[in-house]
Amino acid sequence: MICPQCRSANCFQSHRDGVLDYTLSAISLRPWRCHTCERRFYAWRVAAAFQRFTHCPKCGNFDLEHISRERVDHGSLLGLKRWLHFPAYRCDPCRERFFSVRLFRRIRPSMVSSSGEPSVAS
Repeated sequence: MICPQCRSANCFQSHRDGVLDYTLSAISLRPWRCHTCERRFYAWRVAAAFQRFTHCPKCGNFDLEHISRERVDHGSLLGLKRWLHFPAYRCDPCRERFFSVRLFRRIRPSMVSSSGEPSVAS
């Protein structure tokens, strides 16, 4: 899970508290909290703020590869999606291939430490 505010991957599922949290849980929208910036947010596979961007339907990964439309071999209305030139993507970690008409944006977790300072890669 990537925090919508600081883009840290250091997030955990928060405890539900109150009527709103339990109501949103009915549609599988769960509360999360970021360890880095302490922001609380709601998410399905990805944070609700990132739902409009293309992500893997299986694992929620945003780091996707563009692939040929002919490489997608399962799903609904494949012929129509190919004919309409829907963009095709592949998720490297889970190897899922799919079509999506959402906006493509490569969102990666930031390398911010828990102290709030950017970490330097060696």
